Amino acid sequence: MKIEILSNLVITKVYSVSTFYNPKNTKLKRTDRQRWAVVIKYEGETVYYSNGKQFLSDIGHIVILPKGCFYDWQCTKSGHYSIIEFESESTFCEPLSFPVKNVETILKMFKDLEYKRNLRRSTVEIESICDTYSILLALIQAETARYIPTEKQQKIAPAIEYISQHYNENIKNDKLAAITGLSTVYFRKLFTGIMGVSPITYVHRFRIEKAKEMLKSDYGTLSYIARSLGYPSLYDFSRDFKKYTGTAPSKYEGR
Repeated sequence: MKIEILSNLVITKVYSVSTFYNPKNTKLKRTDRQRWAVVIKYEGETVYYSNGKQFLSDIGHIVILPKGCFYDWQCTKSGHYSIIEFESESTFCEPLSFPVKNVETILKMFKDLEYKRNLRRSTVEIESICDTYSILLALIQAETARYIPTEKQQKIAPAIEYISQHYNENIKNDKLAAITGLSTVYFRKLFTGIMGVSPITYVHRFRIEKAKEMLKSDYGTLSYIARSLGYPSLYDFSRDFKKYTGTAPSKYEGR
């Protein structure tokens, strides 16, 4: 859930990057927060309270304060923190706390951004948005790293990676099995059990998702898209697209 929320954020403006100090027992109540913020408490400790939950902010936990959320916070240990305030149309109902191990790296990103804004260069606005995205990406990567794939998932991982790089080629089960070092029969069974679909069905679905992205752009004609995705003809592409989406590519609503 946390990864999905951050991944879908569209930042339109960074309002401020500042460093503050709070003494112990400082308290504040916020209602309907007006914009998003990301907070790194690199000294001391602060606890946020929302919807009956507690969200820790300290040297090992970075907190996201979404637009529209309600919360109380209390500084339980005195110290400094840096905060980036930014705008996005998205909203969420409560704070998000991200445990991180590379806090020194992320703190440097905060400080570098604050320094850039203090210089007030002509590129500061676009740099601010870019750097804020970089911080959010670091949080997503840290969160993702906490979930270690199972041994079986690791076995088919090379095939998933290969598909993502060669989806427009003629991919066969034998090729994918060879990449993983498994027999074709065992690979198909393992892949289907983990992913819920056969390897070749996964390839077709992957291509269709790419097609949806292409249809939203001015990429070109349907024939060009079909060829770019590795389909031998427009007919084959249209048949598969309708099979997996229920509509013809020419009538796809996302176009």
